[in-house]
Amino acid sequence: MKKECAVRSARRWLSAVLLICALLTLGGCGARVKTIEFKEHLDETVLELDGEKYPLRELAFYVAYEERLIQEQALVYDATNPNAYWNTHINGHFMRVYARNEAMDMVIHDLIFYEMATEMGMELDQDEIDYATGRSEDFWMDLGETGQVRLGVTKEELIEDLLRMALAQKYQQLYAAMQNVPEEDYDAGGAAYETLLEAHTYKIRDRLWEGVSMGHVTLDQ
Repeated sequence: MKKECAVRSARRWLSAVLLICALLTLGGCGARVKTIEFKEHLDETVLELDGEKYPLRELAFYVAYEERLIQEQALVYDATNPNAYWNTHINGHFMRVYARNEAMDMVIHDLIFYEMATEMGMELDQDEIDYATGRSEDFWMDLGETGQVRLGVTKEELIEDLLRMALAQKYQQLYAAMQNVPEEDYDAGGAAYETLLEAHTYKIRDRLWEGVSMGHVTLDQ
């Protein structure tokens, strides 16, 4: 008798759990994240790092860069159907999710080193500015008119992103030398960088960020 009661209780508990899950899904809590039109959300905050808020437009270059990088691999994988590569899995995630995570990791990394550089008064010299500007203009042209329109930012904004990245990389070199470790240890994901990251706080607005469908922001496929 006790065993039957226990079984009935377990069944009631399971039914209640299933009912709650169903209600949450119907209410939208379990619904899939809606894909966003990137350029229509540029001014919405997507990242908070050390108390500073950053809108989606601050991540535009990184999104476009990661798309270009993965697309090159996708064309090698299947030139007639690059989407096949974008839909493969890596480390338990679709390539699209992997690319989005990589873009965010790069942004956080560069913002941290950029802020450290500005705090100590480091600046780029003219040659470094010219080089970063040239890279920006080449990248802008490579995006093509369709990619430029879809991304929604100006060439000048893209240049600012590259200048910020260049300064971050410059300080990373100096900081690694000061710590007497290889520079690559402070790349995003590196052991030394992960330790440095623990000293910072950040929050990603997942609902907005997960709505960015990598492979479809600047690419026409």
